[in-house]
Amino acid sequence: MPEAKMFFNKRSHPRVPAHLTVTYLVMKGHPKDRGIQDLLEGAKTAETVDASLGGMLLGGHPDLAAGDMVTLKFALPSRQAALSAFAKVAWVNAAGAGVTFVSMTEEDRKALDLYLKSFAPGA
Repeated sequence: MPEAKMFFNKRSHPRVPAHLTVTYLVMKGHPKDRGIQDLLEGAKTAETVDASLGGMLLGGHPDLAAGDMVTLKFALPSRQAALSAFAKVAWVNAAGAGVTFVSMTEEDRKALDLYLKSFAPGA
């Protein structure tokens, strides 16, 4: 009898097809060792393919490597103020880079949750 392989979805939160512009900065070295200009020049942008309360997929070819710690800033269509988060790059492949949120304010998390729920059927 052939051996069956079972695959489980490790994600705690469902992903939705959210297309957001994200500004990200790789955190390398101690911030006090870098000038403001270095930080500003190091910031890059990417478009999300999908998002969840646990993280997001940055599409394209972001200049990231698995294990990188990044700061993220992104705006939601329903909110004027940008959301901020610290995240860890979980993986990188041809589709982009998967990042897992490490830290986000409760206010930003609630705003993201409300936005993501707007994708639910019947919302």
